[in-house]
This record gives sequence, C-alpha cells and structure tokens, in this order.
Amino acid sequence: METLNGKKLLVLGGTKLMEVIVRKAKSMGIYTVVIDNRPLSSAPVKLMADEYRDIDFSDYAAVSRLIAEEKIDGAMTGFSDADLEKYLHICRENGLPCYLDERQLAIATDKSAFKKACVEAGVPVIPGITAADFGEAKAFADSNGYPLMLKPVDNSGSRGVIKCESGRELESAYQYALSFSDMKLVIVEKYLDCDNIAVSYFASGGEIRLSTTDDRMMYVSAESGSSISCYSEYPSSYTDRYIKEVNGNVIKMLELNGFREGMISLQAFVDDKSFYFCEMCYRLSGGQHFLLSENQNGSDQLGLLLRFAVTGSSREYWKSENETPYFGRNCAMLRVLGIPGKKIAVLEGFDELLKNERVIKAYAAKHTGDTIGKDATTPQVIGNILYTFSKSEDRLQTARELLSSLRIEDETGDSIAWFTLGK
Repeated sequence: METLNGKKLLVLGGTKLMEVIVRKAKSMGIYTVVIDNRPLSSAPVKLMADEYRDIDFSDYAAVSRLIAEEKIDGAMTGFSDADLEKYLHICRENGLPCYLDERQLAIATDKSAFKKACVEAGVPVIPGITAADFGEAKAFADSNGYPLMLKPVDNSGSRGVIKCESGRELESAYQYALSFSDMKLVIVEKYLDCDNIAVSYFASGGEIRLSTTDDRMMYVSAESGSSISCYSEYPSSYTDRYIKEVNGNVIKMLELNGFREGMISLQAFVDDKSFYFCEMCYRLSGGQHFLLSENQNGSDQLGLLLRFAVTGSSREYWKSENETPYFGRNCAMLRVLGIPGKKIAVLEGFDELLKNERVIKAYAAKHTGDTIGKDATTPQVIGNILYTFSKSEDRLQTARELLSSLRIEDETGDSIAWFTLGK
C-alpha cells in the first residue's frame, strides 16, 4: 500500500488507547496532530504525535482555526461513543471526509434506535421496551417477570447497566440506569442467561463483509449485575450457524441504514433457538480485534480507515476477499482488570509481553496515576492481551502465565491486577 507522505491527520484525543492510531498513521507517512486539553499524564499520546495542541475538541471554533492553519486533510476519532458526535461536527463543518452521518450515529449510540433498525430488517433482538418513565418499566415487569436488565439507551461500556431480580428492586434499578442517560430513557429487557458472542464487519465503498466472530466470556458484578467481556476466543464456535441464520439480515440492516465505511461491531446472546442482538458500536473497539484480522488474514483495517480519513476513499486498496472470520490459528483476547477504586502507581510489563512469539498485541488502556473504575464496566479495564492459542492447552494456565509478566501495583505496593475467564 503506497504511503501518504504530506497528508495531515487531526487525531481527536491523546489517551493511551489512541497510540495505535498515531503509530499506524506515522508508519503510513501521515503527519499527525493530536488535540486534547487534558494534561500529559492523562493524554500521553500527545508526545508521540508530530505535534499537539491543548485544545478541547468540543471547542469547534478553535478546532476549525487549527484545521485551516495546518491545512489538515482528515480527522480520526477512536474508542468512545461520546466523541462520535464531535467527530461528525468537525468533519462536516470543515469539509473533511467522514465515515458516518446522523442516521448511523443514532443507531450506534442509542440502543432503542439500534433495536428498531434490527427489527425492521428481521434481525432478532432481546425482548424489551424503552421506558420513558417508571410506570412503563413496571408494566413490562408485571407482564414479563424477573430477572430483568435495565440500561440507559445512550451510554456504553456497561455504564448504568444493572440487573433487577424482583419488584422490590425495580424502582432503585430504574433510577440507577436513568442517572446515566442524558436522554432520560431506559431500556428494560428480559435477562438472558445464555452464551454471548460478538461479531464485526468491515465496510468500504458500500460493500460490507463479516470480519470476525468470537465467543465472549463475561465477568458479572455481584453488586450491580452489570457485565463486561473479560475473555474472548476467535472464531466463535457459533460461526457457521451465525452465517447461515442471521448474517444476511445483519448486512441488510447495515445497508438499509447507510453504513458504507469502516468498522462495525455488534453483540448478541445466543441459545438453541435464536441469536438476540443487544447493541453495536461504529468506531474502533477497545479490544482492538482489527489487529487479529490483520495478523491472521492480512486485512489492514486501521490502515484503510486512516486512508479514508485523509483521502475520502480506500476501496481500491481493500482486498475484500481477505475478510473472513475463519482465522488460520485460534486467537484469544484476555482483559486485564483492576480492583475498583485503586490508584495505579506501577504499570509495567505490556512491552515485555510483545517478546512472546504467541502474543499479537499487548497494550495498556490506562497509565500510572489513573484510578480503576467501577466494577464490571470499561473503566475497570487496565489493558488487553491478544494472542494465539491451541485448543488443547489449559486456558487458565496460559492466562496466568501471561499475567505473570505484568507488574501493576497501587501506592502500597500491592498488586491490583487480576483476570477471569468468566462464564
């Protein structure tokens, strides 16, 4: 793939996760400008860029002046749904290529809009409603029973998600989920105790291909009932069935709603009767599964998305035949979790893991000085390890060996990192 020397990219955010974007862009010859008004301790990737500015990217006037002054060719955001609307506004206001519009933004960030799009295209979803008040939530509970899952329509990373076991808990659970919703709407759904999978697609020039499937093991908070993926295996054991039963309708849903470029990830439950979709994201995933597609099938999805960002097209460089969930080797993603409320004083070992021949990528999502977030939510994740494995090996022992390379401690010297293979 030819280099893009002379092209300039505006990177929206300088957190540790954004490192993969800056490194890839620079390897392609793209000049990188990171904007982030947080201090370097919270936005260390600013120092990796060709230059950086201490600008809040919601300060649209300042961002537009920078784009004009620097003759920026494109913009890129990363791993947060909250940044997508700002990315869209900046691109629209300054005539930069943008991979989404308001319709896809709504479907990707509003769980009720996502469910509606699925139903219209024949994609099965979890039985539930969007409640605008507690009375609607109670009526659904009275008709459908317990347990239930409640979640804000407009948040991600399991923030505000809570399990409700009985009528005694319903009102407090509803108020908890509501407190995380700017739109003041709560999804109330049947609680499904079954397997969990994720799938991803890549799109370029309007063509959409299934890219990955994985079986997701979940860590469930005993306190709130919220859950987060803690371990995944690629490809999913349900891949053949998924392709046969629902892949066509999922692609139909995406096409009907104008998804034409970039990475699309969806989550679903599955039992012996059906798949039940619950949410999606239209951005780079925190698990960085796209690195597995590159390693196993030679599909450089991040490179293609960067090329689109600064030129407006990547289709001629995309070998769509390389997009397949059937990898050459089995792969896994292990999430390194932290003890909620603990402050990270020492964070070492992720670079050392890269010397292990089976490790594809190991990276921290946090840095020293950060405080571990709420139990069973994305802010609890310290980092991720992507690696190949053999079906015959002891998964628990392999995970222990990988984690033993890390040193993650609080100010007292106690280890605050752990993992689970979930359920």
